[in-house]
Amino acid sequence: MKRTHREHTQATYEMSPEHILEVKDLHVHIAVDDYDLHAVRGVSFSLKKGETLGLVGESGCGKSVTSKEILGINPNNCTGSGQILYRTKAGKVLNLLELSRDGETYRSIRGSEISMIFQEPMTAFSPLYTIGNQLAEIVLLHDPKATKASARAHVLEMLKKVGIANPEKRIDQYPHEFSGGMLQRALIDMMLCCNPDILIADEPTTALDVTIQAQILELMRSLQKEFGMSILFITHDLGTVANMCDHVAVMYLGEIIEFGTVHQIFHNPQHPYTRGLLRSLPKMNQSREKKLYIIDGVVPLPVELPPCCGFHDRCEACMDDVCPKRDIPEFTVEPGHMVRCMLMEQGARKHG
Repeated sequence: MKRTHREHTQATYEMSPEHILEVKDLHVHIAVDDYDLHAVRGVSFSLKKGETLGLVGESGCGKSVTSKEILGINPNNCTGSGQILYRTKAGKVLNLLELSRDGETYRSIRGSEISMIFQEPMTAFSPLYTIGNQLAEIVLLHDPKATKASARAHVLEMLKKVGIANPEKRIDQYPHEFSGGMLQRALIDMMLCCNPDILIADEPTTALDVTIQAQILELMRSLQKEFGMSILFITHDLGTVANMCDHVAVMYLGEIIEFGTVHQIFHNPQHPYTRGLLRSLPKMNQSREKKLYIIDGVVPLPVELPPCCGFHDRCEACMDDVCPKRDIPEFTVEPGHMVRCMLMEQGARKHG
């Protein structure tokens, strides 16, 4: 199902009043040569106002594809289906999958109401223009009342907020004159210039050293508190998730296989993959002679996948007569905590 162009005939949708975003049964197919990659397979989650949701998993599990589908910026060979319901600043509920990617409605939302921090700040800015010019362009694009002077003043104020030293000088410098940490701050500035309701942060601290990472995360927390943003935080760093997020969705092979609060996921993980991710974290009291735990194997290509557990061939607890042979339903561990694993069914039978 390709994106339609029914911007003026969109159906009426309802969503929970406490939610600003609801993703329902999202599928994304990628046409590559003779293959059809099923990159996202039935993903569903919701985001509340002011909440931070962590999307966690290895590279290749569909995290970035999911986030880019929300913004409608996946390549043209990607086809999305399902629903991505978003409550605009005006209070209207839209299914973003029904909007034309290049249409006026999507352009008004993208950057202004939903912004995204990409993985690599070094390539996010054009080397031909100053930082100030590129940030002011965002303000002028989304605020019809803005002038060049007012846009520059707003950019200068935001550079101060994100902790850029000597912003009066830095605003007229080029990207190559900024360090990696400063570029990341400037990128956050760019994404916040229009005070978005949702900020999608795709591995925002990957290219930074540990000290700068901590500063950037603290900056994001303070700006979220000031502006009341919701954040979709995409990462493979569970330590960052513990410090940043309210809820966690663990993805594997295009599916959410476990979902819960940070406390539930870290203190009562149920899926073997989630447990493996947590076991692989280094510990302060761990002996140097003891090797770090690793999950054997890699995420397979999502091509012609059978209806079964995608993790079964890497799972130490795999039940050969069940896991590779049937679709795995959702099981409720406790209120707000969901997992897709047949071990839950086995446990229920033992206690039944």
